[in-house]
Amino acid sequence: MEKHFTTMILCCLSVAFLQAQTTLTFTGSIGYNQYIPLNRVVVSNLTKGWQETLLWPDTVLMMSATGIPDVETVCTPSLRLSQNTPNPFDGTTFVNLQVVEPGDMTVTVTDIAGRIVGANNFSPEQPSIYQMRVSLSSPGLYFLTARQNGQTASIKILNQGNGGGDDIAFATVAETMCTSSLQKQKNGHRSNTENPFDLGDQMEFVGFAMINGEEVESNHVMQMVNASQTILLTFVISQPCHEATTVTDIEGNVYHTVQIGNQCWMKENLRVTMFADSTPIPIGAYYTSLEPHYYDDSTSYIPLEDRGYLYNWAAAMREAASSTAVPSGVQGICPEGWHLPSEAEWEVLKNYVSSQPEYICGGNLNNIAKALASTLWWENYSGTCNPGDQSVYPNNATDFGAVPAGTFMIYGYNDVGIYAHFWSSTENDSFNDAAIYYGMDYDTFDFSWATCTKDRRASVRCLHN
Repeated sequence: MEKHFTTMILCCLSVAFLQAQTTLTFTGSIGYNQYIPLNRVVVSNLTKGWQETLLWPDTVLMMSATGIPDVETVCTPSLRLSQNTPNPFDGTTFVNLQVVEPGDMTVTVTDIAGRIVGANNFSPEQPSIYQMRVSLSSPGLYFLTARQNGQTASIKILNQGNGGGDDIAFATVAETMCTSSLQKQKNGHRSNTENPFDLGDQMEFVGFAMINGEEVESNHVMQMVNASQTILLTFVISQPCHEATTVTDIEGNVYHTVQIGNQCWMKENLRVTMFADSTPIPIGAYYTSLEPHYYDDSTSYIPLEDRGYLYNWAAAMREAASSTAVPSGVQGICPEGWHLPSEAEWEVLKNYVSSQPEYICGGNLNNIAKALASTLWWENYSGTCNPGDQSVYPNNATDFGAVPAGTFMIYGYNDVGIYAHFWSSTENDSFNDAAIYYGMDYDTFDFSWATCTKDRRASVRCLHN
């Protein structure tokens, strides 16, 4: 995968000199095994107090320990097509085309039988990254190919809908790049730094990439650097709900929204202390109660804006009857126009995320916890597809941002950093005074349901009506 998004370092180094260098290679990702080119990467050494920006096509930074000279590098860019996003797509998708020299170009879409179903010719006047909008009228597997000056780049794209026709259009110019590898050398643009560095320095990395015609910022990565390594910078492809980009509760708290499939969700946990008609909700105490209560631990290391409050089921429901419907019809503690999701509605979310390849970890359709989990606050846990490990595939590809706010039961508040649990509006008929919640743990791979007594306090996310 690195060969697609890293520049080639063409230099001869002795073994002893290689050991004196620390090389950081940056890769952009929109999900598990879904990679995109980086426009630029901002590197900050928090220990030494400096910042440096790598401009495309450089995605490799070589740092020497203090006092050791730098090494010259040469970039050799080529004609490239990024993988389209999303893929599979529903009729229309976007692709970034990297052009490294002027000259007539042909871009074609062919089906698996080799028939050309769409084509476009254009003559770029300068090296740049161009964004293409590809529309297809029939579902199927296709090949998108660009040809220029004897160079060819091709990717597979999978269409699942009707885009209204077969067309290739150049939507925007994404980012001006260096004009050629020769001019790069002449201008002295290098991927090594003269800033001071020592092993063990605390550093921060953030990438920028073009997604759907806009430059998007990646999740920030902060860590100590003790060796050469690849840094994965993850971009969240999400959009606020069309009908409600934000929602405000009765107390004036503002929540952002996120569209996931056909559902419009709150992006943050609820943090309100009264119902939508201004009726107060009592704060909970260390005893079992089936009356509406909420709980908050101000000593938690997770800020209130992220953790929200924890509610028992009576508060979440406002004592409404259990519902399995879609939509549930239970406003409960939610603001006007929103409702507490039923078990069936949580299943809709789960099934949609499982159907999208960019959200699946390790090829297992059940492994979606990381795609729904927030990037912060989780306790560390070694593994690959659990929220507590972000070394290979960072969390929150869906932008749902499930926060491990913990739980509160009869013996008190616990498990912050461990559990992200959300009430549903559905009782479990097999148990007395028990209801169903959905969520994940720091060491689990899936997003699943479980049953708990109704006096438990858990997080609440609301769904748009």
